[in-house]
Amino acid sequence: MTETLFSGGPIVTVDTALPAVEAVAVRDGRIAHVGSLADARAVLSSACSHIDLAGRCLLPGFIDAHSHPLWAAKTRGAPVVDVRAGTVPTYAALLAKVARRAKAARPGEHLLFFGLDPQLHPDMETPTRAVLDEIAPDNPLGIQTSNCHALFMNSAGFEACGIDENFETPTGSVIDRDAENRPTGRIGEAVTWTALETFYQAWGEHRLNEEFEAMVAQLLSSGITTVTEHLYRPYYKAYYLSALKQGLALPRIAAYQQATTSDMHVEDFAIDDDRLWMAGVKIHADGSPFVGNIWITKPYLESDITLRRMQLKPGHTGGPNYPQDYFEEMVRTYFAQGWQMTIHTQGDATIDMVLDLVDTILTETPRADHRFRLEHCALMRDDQIAWARRLGVQCSFFINHITHWGAPIEDALFGPERAAHYMPAGSAVAQGMRISLHADTPMTDPSALQLMQAATTRLAGDGRCLGEDERLDVTTALQSVTIDAAYHIRMEHKLGSITAGKHADFAILDANPLETDPGQLAAIKVHETWLAGEPVWTDG
Repeated sequence: MTETLFSGGPIVTVDTALPAVEAVAVRDGRIAHVGSLADARAVLSSACSHIDLAGRCLLPGFIDAHSHPLWAAKTRGAPVVDVRAGTVPTYAALLAKVARRAKAARPGEHLLFFGLDPQLHPDMETPTRAVLDEIAPDNPLGIQTSNCHALFMNSAGFEACGIDENFETPTGSVIDRDAENRPTGRIGEAVTWTALETFYQAWGEHRLNEEFEAMVAQLLSSGITTVTEHLYRPYYKAYYLSALKQGLALPRIAAYQQATTSDMHVEDFAIDDDRLWMAGVKIHADGSPFVGNIWITKPYLESDITLRRMQLKPGHTGGPNYPQDYFEEMVRTYFAQGWQMTIHTQGDATIDMVLDLVDTILTETPRADHRFRLEHCALMRDDQIAWARRLGVQCSFFINHITHWGAPIEDALFGPERAAHYMPAGSAVAQGMRISLHADTPMTDPSALQLMQAATTRLAGDGRCLGEDERLDVTTALQSVTIDAAYHIRMEHKLGSITAGKHADFAILDANPLETDPGQLAAIKVHETWLAGEPVWTDG
């Protein structure tokens, strides 16, 4: 029996029944008591360990309700080359870096670059197959966009991935082709992630192991104790089981299987006391605002970014990823199997389509606690929030869009009116919705405190505020990365607050976020992270 007593600093329980307490008692990985120091001592033996917080703040471990830890590990670290705008600020410099790496490559070596950004690389041109063939005629080469929804390849890359003029474009995917049906360079959506696996597998598992350990450390050092794997594929299970068997201190993993298997089968499993479990299904109803493959009712602006860098035509409103009959078949099938559905929706026309289908399904076959989730929700309208609330549909907001791409969102993509309500977390909360926030790693780095800062300030990188009325208060922001995020993954009875009976997952911070200026939340240091009553990370 392992017992630990925490006291000596502020304790933010995120439990409205016990908002202010002196101490927390933990026994065998569970919270045994929350309350006064005397009462907490009384439930533990005299041999218990005592953690003196020394003025630091104890909170429940953070929960990122939409992320991709294993996939993120594949996209980060050598031999993947980081060419994001923060690292390589221009497209010319990006191509020069690609050329240098290609020149140094071994014969046949697979080359992959992550972070091409139409919004933030100001001189971007489309890296066509022909351009990339000149740079690397003999090595498979791919350049992935920072939004993860598109990949540009050379001829050797297409050959390695088995994509040619006779390759049938999978449903829900995009392959740009010429008049002879030959791929011209860009692919998008599901086929992108399949093609990337060709590169990852060419490098071997040893490389993945190192990067996965680094990604886990990044999550834990951010105080994140639970995360979703929102692009889970059936073969991920063996990797996660191996990591657990080897004793790697993983955060809890809620898996949401990508809805691309031909038989629409999902394996139901739960491993080791809520360490890894199948939580539901993920469907991409549309793509990324930064690629232009979302479905919206009002067109994109006509700007240099949209017309030249993104190569959209005037009046572009995009469309859904799947034919509507096929999309409906997927949603109906997985819903009938009893799974929680999480549906990637960015454009308001996409959200109309999804809510209309959900409304129909729930009218035909009511389910009291389905917790349908809409993921990201960039251009969700007020009437759609009300519709979602009536149906019991939850929204998880990718709030870091504001921080990273706020200026081009307002100036080049959608204009001030839509930008002011982009990722409308404040409107959702005002209408009574329990929301969650997420970093969607690898698109942005994991940090619950950064999510809170983004949601409470809505400041873009250039300092402008996108929609003062959509800002959250700090308490609500904290709930969105703890108890409400736990609700979104159907684990609020076990996670998300410091409550007796729940898992003893904690983050110990150097300051109380509820007493910190919203603009400084991301600067709060995480001192320790505890999982199941054991320390799994410390700042030393």
